[in-house]
Amino acid sequence: MKAVIIGSGIAGLSLATMLRNNGFEVSIHERETQIPVRGHAFLMHPDAMEVLNSLSVYLPEQEIPGEVIDKIVLKRPDNTVLQATELESWICMKRSDMIQYLNFFIPFVEIHYNNSFSHFIYDSDRVSAAIFDNGDIVYGDLFIGADGSKSMVRKALFGEMAFTPVEVKEIVGIVRQPELAAQLKNTFTKYMSETQGLAVGMIPCSKEEIVWFMQFDIRLQREVVKTPEKIKEFCQQQLKDFPAELQVMLEANDFSTNYIWHSTDFDLLPTFHKNNVALIGDAAHVALPFTSSGTTNALLDAQKMAELLLRHEDFEDAFKAFYSERSKHLKEHIELGRAIKKSFLATANDKITLPLIVQLQEGERKIAPKIEILYFTDPVCSTCWQVQPQLRKLALLYGEYFEINYRMGGLLPSWNNFNRGGIKNPIDAAEHWKEIALENQMSISPDVWLHSPLASSFPPSIAIKAAQLQHKIKAFRFHRRIKELIFIESKNIADIDLLISTAVEEGLDRDRLVEDMGKMALIRFEEDLKYASELDVQVLPTFIFTNELNEEVILRGYQEFDVLEKAILDLYPLAEKDRRKRKPLELFKIYHSMTTHEFAYLMEMDKTEGENILINLSHSGFLTHKKNQSGVIWKLNRSL
Repeated sequence: MKAVIIGSGIAGLSLATMLRNNGFEVSIHERETQIPVRGHAFLMHPDAMEVLNSLSVYLPEQEIPGEVIDKIVLKRPDNTVLQATELESWICMKRSDMIQYLNFFIPFVEIHYNNSFSHFIYDSDRVSAAIFDNGDIVYGDLFIGADGSKSMVRKALFGEMAFTPVEVKEIVGIVRQPELAAQLKNTFTKYMSETQGLAVGMIPCSKEEIVWFMQFDIRLQREVVKTPEKIKEFCQQQLKDFPAELQVMLEANDFSTNYIWHSTDFDLLPTFHKNNVALIGDAAHVALPFTSSGTTNALLDAQKMAELLLRHEDFEDAFKAFYSERSKHLKEHIELGRAIKKSFLATANDKITLPLIVQLQEGERKIAPKIEILYFTDPVCSTCWQVQPQLRKLALLYGEYFEINYRMGGLLPSWNNFNRGGIKNPIDAAEHWKEIALENQMSISPDVWLHSPLASSFPPSIAIKAAQLQHKIKAFRFHRRIKELIFIESKNIADIDLLISTAVEEGLDRDRLVEDMGKMALIRFEEDLKYASELDVQVLPTFIFTNELNEEVILRGYQEFDVLEKAILDLYPLAEKDRRKRKPLELFKIYHSMTTHEFAYLMEMDKTEGENILINLSHSGFLTHKKNQSGVIWKLNRSL
């Protein structure tokens, strides 16, 4: 079944990912000559994050970008607070970050750039192919228009739209101001004039950057404002009576990067499809920007469309159900945007409407219950290294159903009076690792205990806790990387300089890591040791699976995959295995580095076949590799 998606924005890429991961052949066509990252940033409702989280199981190690926004404060220019409202963890995200994140899910060959839609070829009343301006003819079974508010697909189906007159314009920019971003914290601050249709908002979109916008009644603009100099002059003139931090922000802003948006919309269409062609996102519906609902609705559209196409055998039945389920909410958003605009222009109106859609799809949330896996481990635990392939396979097949909480077990405090399983000194540890290497296919080198033995596993454990204080995904990668350093590369991971340099390579902040290792991470590490003692954890690894009913499954020591799988199914019998067959490079997008055994294990092939594929990918430049006496670490080439 082939789906031709026209437009590689947020709606198009999200739908393509969902369909592709459920067996559809997907072809994406974009009018731009490269990844379309035009635009600044946007706010997303928590419902949108649920969609992104559902996608993230396909790339669990790829960080979802964005900054949490948990409060909105509306003020007058004199800083009088009109309204302060707690939010349920909205997200502010740069558009470029979002598009690049979604592109991780799609192989390069499936997106065709410089393909501007021209018209359809029909077979009776159904479309058989899409024609593009460059002469390309693309055949498919169904066609999705996701080509934005000026959609050519919509025009081909329904003709020209009657857009509402532009009464409000919006100047949007991003400025790098770490101090102001820290001052705003996780708050959307909006200043609203009392005497005219004029407002300015500031929202942190990262720890260092702020997206800002100025909305204004077009009657305030006496001349055409297009050049950066004129835009700056206009903003400074209009905002001269607003707080000082706004003036500082304007001075720091690069006005050559600003956009001027013309706020307009159109009435809800009577349908979003004709036969085997449908519209989603801004191609199907446009609400005024006052609601901050556009990006969220693009993701919700993609999710709902994918769900219905999988549920219905007939495309048209799916498209009709899509309109039935989405149109009511979308009509409300269009009407609310218009109401807020009316209030904005009628400055004598003292009633302030929250400029956000608070609830987008009441009663529609369906979230699989999460199982918590409490995982007690240690950076020098060889059994924890041996079980890595099984854990990765569990995440591939059942990742949407569980979350792992990594706790340190404190395996090696020091060698003073140490005696664990007959291991009393580094020489004993080396012999033990030699035995493990003979018994298990996961590469492991004992050389670190012969040439540069660790005095304790506490320093790397504390470093992992420090990383966790900064960033969950980066901490996970850091944890994995230091395991590779000791088990494959025979490096002494108790070396503080090595820990810090490795953390920086994984994107962690050096100064904060050092500071936290000296205090907060040490406290967290001691809490882990205390918790392990309370739970009588005497074997590493120890896995404690717990569901929402507080039912438990406890596993101690090395585990085969079927035992881990059974624990998931015992606690959530409705869990469904992800049966997609991933291509090699897709696997490397999920797990950025793998041993030869891990790759072959996850691809379900023998080691020789897996090694041949890895060598070919390396020769083609897709992978890099680092070979040691004990084995090879293969990594995705990030320069591509």
